[in-house]
Amino acid sequence: MSLMGYTNRVAWVDLTAGQVDYRPIAEEDALKYIGARGLGVKYVFDNGPQVDALSPDNILCFMNGPLTGTDANMSGRMAIVTKSPLTGTVTDSHHGGWSAARLKWAGFDGLVFKGMAATPVYAYIENGEVTLHDASDLWGKGVHETVKIMQERYGEPKTLSVIAIGPAGENLVRFGCWINENDRASGRGGTGCVGGSKHLKAIVIRGKYQDRLRLRTRGLEGRP
Repeated sequence: MSLMGYTNRVAWVDLTAGQVDYRPIAEEDALKYIGARGLGVKYVFDNGPQVDALSPDNILCFMNGPLTGTDANMSGRMAIVTKSPLTGTVTDSHHGGWSAARLKWAGFDGLVFKGMAATPVYAYIENGEVTLHDASDLWGKGVHETVKIMQERYGEPKTLSVIAIGPAGENLVRFGCWINENDRASGRGGTGCVGGSKHLKAIVIRGKYQDRLRLRTRGLEGRP
């Protein structure tokens, strides 16, 4: 696919197996659903409307759009899409900050998580790769403490985004949220509860403005 604005790379992460599969986006889907919320909702519906929201079979999508990471106003938002444990239907919940742009600069249009890790984990994203790491030491900690620990662990906080759940999500509170960079909430639908059900504590994204080669080659260089 050669459509402008897409990296054409989505990481499908099997938390049960601890494996990552990198897949392109079908050009027809990119044109019809235009990334972010649209593409995430398609993935959830394709996964099956009868899936229980808190079962390992539910998927949890972190998606950006083709304008993300560019000069376009209001383009720097990320859509978290899943089946909601609060309503029993598809939900999309959004947050601001730098995580969406950094995900694009790191080489991805989205992350899709399925399954359930045996023990708590977090995902680290950088330079087109997703790796899973033990988060047992983070489980039970609040979001602010989790962000601080990740910043100390990986350094260069100005190029790092941390999206995390706190004790509410871990304990399956059905309106639990994902919090981005300390204070930006994906605040509806219980997306954090779904993360807790999968033992997924955090998403850590390293993406630099200078690393946007894929955007430059498509004529979309810029900042969110």
